[in-house]
Amino acid sequence: MPKQPIAVELEAINRDGETQVVRDSGLTVHGYSVYLRAVEASGLALATWVADYDTIGPAYQLAERLSLALAIPLTVLVPESLMPVKHEPTAKAGPITTAS
Repeated sequence: MPKQPIAVELEAINRDGETQVVRDSGLTVHGYSVYLRAVEASGLALATWVADYDTIGPAYQLAERLSLALAIPLTVLVPESLMPVKHEPTAKAGPITTAS
């Protein structure tokens, strides 16, 4: 049975080059990653890396397009204080949430 996609996730890359949710607005962000979260036949939820970007704009655009194309929610796991531009969501697939 194929994996069932359940969400698109946008995360920040920390100074050590690790992709992770960055919750401390005092941390320096060195890029952004887009992940596709899916559920395996066994019920395990796994994240699959899609792409890395140096800036938020292209990463957000890809994540939003994937969300629309797959009709699944987009979850932005980057604190608003680390996002240089406030994006108005256009995706209708589900709620866009941000980490605080």
